[in-house]
Amino acid sequence: MSHGRPLAVTERALITKAALRKLPAKADDGTPYCMDCRRFGELHRMVASGVTKYLQCEAWSVPTYAESDRLTHEQMMAGEPCPGCGEELISLGRSPSWTGKGTMHLSVEEQAARTAAEQAFKQRHPYCHAWRWSMAGSAVSHCGRCCPPPPMSPDQIRRISEILQGSAEERVRKARREGTTYEHHESERRLPGRARPVAVVLREYNERRAEALAAVKREDRTLIRSSVPDAELMFRWRMQLGCGDIVEILTLGDERPPTDMTWSWGGSPLHKGAYTCTSHRTPETPYRAVSHYLTRSTLDLEGDKGLRREPETVGYWTVKLECGHLDHQITPLNWKPADGHRQTEPNDPDAVAQRKARMEQIKEHLGVAEYAQAIRRIEQGHLEPDPMTTCWTCQYEQPIVAFQRVGWLVPPTPVKGRSGADTAVAPRPTRVQLEKRVADLEAEIARLSRPPQQPSPSDAAAAPAHPPKGVR
Repeated sequence: MSHGRPLAVTERALITKAALRKLPAKADDGTPYCMDCRRFGELHRMVASGVTKYLQCEAWSVPTYAESDRLTHEQMMAGEPCPGCGEELISLGRSPSWTGKGTMHLSVEEQAARTAAEQAFKQRHPYCHAWRWSMAGSAVSHCGRCCPPPPMSPDQIRRISEILQGSAEERVRKARREGTTYEHHESERRLPGRARPVAVVLREYNERRAEALAAVKREDRTLIRSSVPDAELMFRWRMQLGCGDIVEILTLGDERPPTDMTWSWGGSPLHKGAYTCTSHRTPETPYRAVSHYLTRSTLDLEGDKGLRREPETVGYWTVKLECGHLDHQITPLNWKPADGHRQTEPNDPDAVAQRKARMEQIKEHLGVAEYAQAIRRIEQGHLEPDPMTTCWTCQYEQPIVAFQRVGWLVPPTPVKGRSGADTAVAPRPTRVQLEKRVADLEAEIARLSRPPQQPSPSDAAAAPAHPPKGVR
């Protein structure tokens, strides 16, 4: 059974129907097994991929490439092949005549060419059953498991940013015009102290926004609009953290309270409803297991004569940790996640005991987490790269325990009536006025509910039998 790691492509044979009926369809925890792999006698779980919760085979559908394997737009346009299969991405010659056509409209020659392209794909990916993708004008299909998707062009990124940011800004402007009806939140309360003067906050924000816009080209300013929107779209909050500190923040609009947001710090997302405090941190930096290797760059390390270390260039990976935060880890330059973790020291009992004894001598100079990390590395034989690394974000993260709404950074202008004057607001009636109004209404109801009076016999006899002349 696999555990999410890529498998080597080997020959597989279908099992008999009798053997297939003996295999379980689900794991003990109810997770279904891949139906395609069961036909070959293999049990691979169907796991959720991404935020869509779409189930895929953990062995032959889940992507095996890292973010660092993806090409840049410039590399793709220069004609570099797909990093996964080595086939073309951009068609350098004439596009096949059958691409973009329905199969019923293909000629005999076009159908043969299409069949040959399909057979070539199956030879490159004989057992993959992931989704496929292809580039317009190219006859080559690429595998969603093995081939990193193509990059977007700068113009596409710019247009998508304009659409998303424009929609968010219009929603905030509408909230400013019409006002927002707030529902009481369990963490909302009046916090001690007072907010900073709005003029000071506005001046600081405008200065920071002007610096950010001046640092990028005019055509790229759309890409940072989400980081520095117009001042009139920003809403002020005060938050109390778990350490007791009170901080002020700005958000785009006032729809979501800070406790319902996911903030980021140093490029790493925080847990929902948490923020960072640099004044209060944990005594030690915790170690967390690496769950995913995302992107890789290079880092030049200087030599150290005392440690007898020569200058070298190493890989500098952005990693996702088991706690959900992002951090960095150094690896050998050409190392890839598919290579696994290599043991660099023997872990026989005698050697492990000797190294533990040396570590015990300096235990008093190490923190609890650092000592536990050193013992774990000794027992595992100093794996390279280390499957665990430090998480600096965990050291500074604090939960948001309460918040207070301060108001818009630029207060909305009063709503004007049709005549141009400010719309008058009726004063709230007093208790005496309300009681008099209720008494008047009760008297009117009593009067209307009384039955009409019938005329008496004497009044009826005195009434004339015929109306006076001239009255009709």
